[in-house]
Amino acid sequence: MAEWADVYKDREHKDPSRNRILIYKTMPNAAPNTVFPMAIRLQGLLRDFQVERFGNWTGQESDALKVVQHVTLSSGGHKKAWDSTIDSINLVCEYTSRCLHIPMQGTPYDKDLYLQKHAFIKRDEPLKLKDHILKAIDDLEGRFLCIQEPWIPQQPLHVGDLTETAKIMAMDSMLLTKGDFVDVGAELDFVTHRDQYARTILKCFLTCSYIVWIIPVGQVQSMNLDNKSAPQKCKATPPKMDRPTKKHHTMPGFDEV
Repeated sequence: MAEWADVYKDREHKDPSRNRILIYKTMPNAAPNTVFPMAIRLQGLLRDFQVERFGNWTGQESDALKVVQHVTLSSGGHKKAWDSTIDSINLVCEYTSRCLHIPMQGTPYDKDLYLQKHAFIKRDEPLKLKDHILKAIDDLEGRFLCIQEPWIPQQPLHVGDLTETAKIMAMDSMLLTKGDFVDVGAELDFVTHRDQYARTILKCFLTCSYIVWIIPVGQVQSMNLDNKSAPQKCKATPPKMDRPTKKHHTMPGFDEV
């Protein structure tokens, strides 16, 4: 990993406990002063999830800081493949831990993986604009207008469908179902905090960047892929900077948006 990954200090981030990013050292044809946070792919069965544009928002401004879109992935009982996934995550975490010389709290093997994505971030200064900054299609009920002065809406979570021709087509998140087999993109957010013994510990949180629907729950059940659920008796099988630094996020190329 030392050949292609590095830990970067994001000087624009005001919270010193969250300003470390794991990035790719080099990217082909990358523009100057551009960094690419490292992304990983995870595959598993959907459990609890809420991926609408405004996630779990109640509509109250007091809740804006806590609003997230979230996804929980399960192994479906496939221990060997799941343990390999956790090994990879912990390897990345161990590398970051050694670079920063801070002990790391690893990801446990026997639990589901939880990923989230914040829907809003706080503005440095209130926006002096009365027009709606979101398109009508992105906010059909006009819910965001009441908080757009102090808050910035984040990009929506991209959801795609892997077709029989191996293309990824944009799809409505309403079609996702608990038990579907999915491919999920994740970036790793590292946070330092003090434990109960006042020791500085590094923790890793997974930020969801996209979801690709691979096998629907009905076919998962007919193929007995979910060993954690009761068996029950269809879609394709898966084939130091002077200027502000731009952060580009690694995303799959959707063939249609």
